[in-house]
Amino acid sequence: MQHRALLPICVIACLTAGTAQGQTTTDAQREALVIQARQGALATSIEGLKTLYQDTSNTLVREDLVALLVRAGRHQEALAVCPACQTENYSNNELANLAGAARSSGEFDKALALFQTLTYRDPSNAQGWLGQALVHTDMGSYTRAEIALQQHEQVAGVTTEGLEAKGYLAAKTGNAMQELATRQRILEQAPTNTTELQALYRLAVGLGASTAASRLIQLNPEVFSASDRLWLTYYEGVTDIRLGNHTDQPNRINQGLAQLDSVLRHPDAPDELVTIAEYDKVVALAELRRFSEAEALAARLEAQHGQLPGYVLRARAHALNGMGRPLEASALYERLIQQSPEQATNPDDPLNEGLFYSYADAQRFREADALLAQWRRGEPEQRLDFTRTVRIENPNYQKVLLLEVLLNAWRGRASDASEQLAAYQAQAPADPYLWLMKGDIERDRGWPRTAEASYQQALTLLPPDRQEVAQHGVLLSRLQRGQWRGTTAEMAQAIAEDRPSASLEEIAREWREQRAPQLSSTFARSKGQGSGTQASREWQYEVLLEGPRNSSGSRAFAQRIGQFGEFNEESLYAAYNIAGYEWNLYPATVRLAAGQGAQLNNDFLALAELKYAPNDHLTTTLGVELNTTDTPLRALQEGINADRYRAEVAYRHDERGAGAVGVMATDFDDSNLRQSVYGYWNQTLYHLDRWQINGEIRASASRNDDVPASYFNPRRDASVSGELTLNYETPLNYRRSFIQSFSLGSGRYWQEDFDSENTWSIGYQHRWELAPTVNFEYGIRRERAVYDGVPEYDNVFSAGFVWRFL
Repeated sequence: MQHRALLPICVIACLTAGTAQGQTTTDAQREALVIQARQGALATSIEGLKTLYQDTSNTLVREDLVALLVRAGRHQEALAVCPACQTENYSNNELANLAGAARSSGEFDKALALFQTLTYRDPSNAQGWLGQALVHTDMGSYTRAEIALQQHEQVAGVTTEGLEAKGYLAAKTGNAMQELATRQRILEQAPTNTTELQALYRLAVGLGASTAASRLIQLNPEVFSASDRLWLTYYEGVTDIRLGNHTDQPNRINQGLAQLDSVLRHPDAPDELVTIAEYDKVVALAELRRFSEAEALAARLEAQHGQLPGYVLRARAHALNGMGRPLEASALYERLIQQSPEQATNPDDPLNEGLFYSYADAQRFREADALLAQWRRGEPEQRLDFTRTVRIENPNYQKVLLLEVLLNAWRGRASDASEQLAAYQAQAPADPYLWLMKGDIERDRGWPRTAEASYQQALTLLPPDRQEVAQHGVLLSRLQRGQWRGTTAEMAQAIAEDRPSASLEEIAREWREQRAPQLSSTFARSKGQGSGTQASREWQYEVLLEGPRNSSGSRAFAQRIGQFGEFNEESLYAAYNIAGYEWNLYPATVRLAAGQGAQLNNDFLALAELKYAPNDHLTTTLGVELNTTDTPLRALQEGINADRYRAEVAYRHDERGAGAVGVMATDFDDSNLRQSVYGYWNQTLYHLDRWQINGEIRASASRNDDVPASYFNPRRDASVSGELTLNYETPLNYRRSFIQSFSLGSGRYWQEDFDSENTWSIGYQHRWELAPTVNFEYGIRRERAVYDGVPEYDNVFSAGFVWRFL
């Protein structure tokens, strides 16, 4: 802002100088030319005075010429009127005018020298002190400017010009409150000063004082244009968005977004206003977690305007993370940190946090770990508060510690994460956010009832307006363990009424995916030597269509099972068509089905199953299958059906270990009763990032009646086996992975009347997890089994998929 208040005063003073002197010919010509300038012929008057000065070298003519040139804005010409003149040769009026011309031309050193000469010659000259204050402000010498303003006030008192200069200094130093107070004083002296009204308006909206700015417009409608009113609406919207974000009030962000939309819809909105309003709209949409809209708008703005401002890129990165595109989000965060390294560890909103979550969602765990290690090294446990006198806990240091706990859990070291968290809770048992994290980890480990207890503890410690995340955790825990009744109604209410949040999105996603209908299928084909339980060549398939779950978690299903086997060059086929219903009676589940056999088995079949899970670790199962689908093909060929009865107790210790023991009785129509007992245990032996090693041990034994049978029917047998599986996961994007598995197993099989023999297997498998819609897998396996003392080598090809209809 260039201050020009001195120039009109100086010009008027110069044009009236000398009128009391005697009227010489030169004086008469000079006065006539000055009158001509007053009548509007400024250019003609200037040319006349130039000629007269060249002819006479008269100092009064020079003074008027300088004044008129300054009035015409021809500053360089004014400064060049007398190249040979020394500073002391100029009159006071000339010094003031030439100093103003030098300042307007950006020659601040020259302007300052002229103003200083003026005050040295006449210490009571207010124009000189005011000019020095303005030039010192231009040059950034703010302390000297303040001293010059104090001298001006001593000489001239409180004037409008002095207040304007004071406001100019406040604006240059960024002292908005002083500028506001100064401009208010100016308007008290000159209420109709349009320039100051507009300046005060711009200052008010810049400070977020939209109420004051609105009142200015209402009291002075003639001063402000429609564009000013649009700018006010924009600033009011931005203020609502910022305050809504800082105070976690989505309703206020929505209000701000509505104001931005009203600006963008206005046909006369200036292009500059439209651009920045759209930038801020990206921020608002991202804060409201309307991520797809935010990303679409950001992409359009980037294509339209090129590089986006940093705060818009930050919002876009947040949106990309929320959309499940962490690779793109991390690239934006890395760019922002490179541009502004200090923002990486900003205590209020560190960019490192967003980058960490991007790395974690993309399963770039090593990079996430390195980021936390680097961040932690630069964060002290305590820092100074805003007064710089009191040491307080460093929120960033605490944040890094908790992120390390989460990262350990996500990398496959959930047990270590739980131990870390327990140590922190021992130090701060009343911290509700530690209880929230405890619930999250327990839920991920498959302990939903234990997790709910942690969330309930967090609820007792959180203030009423911050309890939604804990309430969402309770609902997710209930859904995970199968307690649908009542829970789904609460979920629907939360989705409709609660504030947007990551936990609310998780509720909506989990509920949508778990209630969705789905189609699954498995297929296996083997080719062996023909001495086994089924056939030298056989295949089997199963197709299961499950309907949508209702609000209680129950669903209908339909199933098709098919088998084929070749025995002694004879092809055998069997198929089963089944329909049923699964009732969710938490903590019990009842599954009833009935169907009809086809081809070798044309009989009615039915099954019933009861599962009961009293806690997070135990599940018991009772089942009855009339005309079981596991009846051997050679038994069906002879018209022999079988019923099966089974009971099982499964134990799940944690995410790494689970197993079961069970008993079965299969009653064949040929009076054979097969009694079996079995057990198994699965254990994750190693899991870190993409690598996982699983071990499994199995044992079984059976006893059959001594009846003639074409199907495999040992009097007694037993087996024990173990298998190691190495998995390597290649992340494709968020919740999308390609997993390769290599398995190697061995065991021992014993059969009555035959020697015991070794068994083994080796396999390779691919699995594609493309959540939430489809997963599919396929693999090949080579194995050695033993039947009636004869080894059988078999090649098994398998495939399967699950397709969820969302």
